[in-house]
Amino acid sequence: MKSFLYKLRRYFVTGLIVIAPVGVTAYVLVWLFQRLDPILGRYLPAVDGRQIPGLGLLALVLIVVSVGWASQIAAGRRLLHWWNTGLARLPFARRIYSASAQIVQSVLEREERLFQHCALIEFPGPGMWALAFETAKTPAQIEQVTGEPSVNVFLPTAPNPTSGYLLVVPRRSVHRLGLSVEDGLKMVLSVGVATPGGRSEGGGQ
Repeated sequence: MKSFLYKLRRYFVTGLIVIAPVGVTAYVLVWLFQRLDPILGRYLPAVDGRQIPGLGLLALVLIVVSVGWASQIAAGRRLLHWWNTGLARLPFARRIYSASAQIVQSVLEREERLFQHCALIEFPGPGMWALAFETAKTPAQIEQVTGEPSVNVFLPTAPNPTSGYLLVVPRRSVHRLGLSVEDGLKMVLSVGVATPGGRSEGGGQ
């Protein structure tokens, strides 16, 4: 009887491991669909008194693609320039637009990866280590203050890696790991439960 219960428990846990990621993925996709589809779907004509699911999302994608295409032609570039010039004259709006445009462009137009390396840093104090991700070399203006070569490091919070801290860390204190960025993110998301094998590449590089 104990053997049967043990096998049943093992099969149940294995089933959860297989099904849970599918369920989470489906939930996220459904959530995105439900949030994006009504943006334009509510304004589109109904068929037989009912809105067609997905039509609003399709219209949104077509509009985004059309705007992207129009901004590449000469007339579209002039309109975009006038739009940017107009927003730049609004004291409050220009700050929001400029900051958001820089963030979106840096994320979408970069050919290289946003996170360069998975690494360990001492945080929040000596003898305590945190998993972090190198993003870029620190600008020279900041290195003049730190007095040594440094790197920008993103320290995510677990289990939500979309928030965290931007730290400027001396290069000698950043210990790159043999873990891939994907494996590092899995560790953060699982609060350390998912621990893929990996070797440290040693100290500051």
